[in-house]
Formats: sequence, structure tokens, C-alpha cells
Amino acid sequence: TAARGHNLVAVTPPAPVYATPALAGLFSRLEPGQRALIIVPSVQLDEWGALVRGLNQDISLRIQVARGTARAMRQLRTESVDVLLTTLENALTLVTRSALRMDTLQVLMLAWPESLLDEDSMMPLMQDLPKEVQRIVYTAEPGRVGALVERYARKALTVGTLAELSPSGPVRVVNTSWSGRVQALGEVAELLDPASL
Repeated sequence: TAARGHNLVAVTPPAPVYATPALAGLFSRLEPGQRALIIVPSVQLDEWGALVRGLNQDISLRIQVARGTARAMRQLRTESVDVLLTTLENALTLVTRSALRMDTLQVLMLAWPESLLDEDSMMPLMQDLPKEVQRIVYTAEPGRVGALVERYARKALTVGTLAELSPSGPVRVVNTSWSGRVQALGEVAELLDPASL
């Protein structure tokens, strides 16, 4: 579906590896002169960078993992970027400084937008996005992003693993880097203080 250019909503656990099929399809359909923008949570930027670079070994797209805006701005202005992987804050800064033009995008991918503070923070980014741009949304909580999907990814095909499952009890989700998962688990256990784990 991603390779054909259809809008897609994937319901998966919040781990970048689940996005591998969509990324492979996205990379296969990028045309010269057009870009893909992948917006991810800041705590997962390094994991996403490793995944994207690993998938790109045989394709040789020009990928920029933007931890800040200075290098990304320079690369965008010289048109030497095919895939920009960054956070929402950096993407908004690049758009407001006219370095990232939304009309050059072929694909916009949002990873776990429920981690954003509010849906309105996406508006400056989405207002100039042409309607023919493919939108791919990865989420762990489809109920929290329903309005965002309806507004920005209409008629998207919804697929995923969590959509068919009902939780067996209260579930807590924490976005964290791979190396920070043990610390995050300890913090959640301390916060919730369960009788047993």
C-alpha cells in the first residue's frame, strides 16, 4: 500500500522496526526532485536514523537525520536531501524559515503523533501540504489520533496489530530510546508502585 501511494494508518507498538515495510515502500516510490519527510518522537530519532540508513544501503537515497536545523537547512537549500528524518519542532522551524517547502514532498510520515502535545501543533506544517502527498501515520493509540487522521489523512487504510487486540488490563505506553528502556521501565514501576510485576 505504501509503495502504491495510498494513505496509510498503521496501528503498532511504538517501536521503529514496525515501520520497516512502509519505509521500504516509501523509498521505492520516491521520484527524483521530490522528498519524503519523516517526523518522529525526539527520543527515537537515533533508532529511526539507524533503521532508515539500514534500509537505504541498496537504494542510495540522500538521507538527512536532522537533530538540529542548521545542517538540514543547508542541505535542503542545496537540494541534496531526498529523505528528511526529524522531529516536529525541527520540521516546523525549517518550514517557517522557508528551507523546507511542503510542495516538494511526495510523502509525509508521522510516527506516533499521540506523543505530540496537541494536534494544533501540526497545523503550520500541514496547511501548505498538497492534497496529493501521501500520508503515512504510525500510532499505538488510534483513539487519540482519530481527529488528526480524519483531518490530514482522509480515507487512509488502517492496518495493524493492536487494532484486533483488546487489552487484558490497564496498559501504559512510554516512548523511549532502545538504550533507555530499562530506565523507563524502572521509572514507570516506581511511579505506579504495583503490588507485583
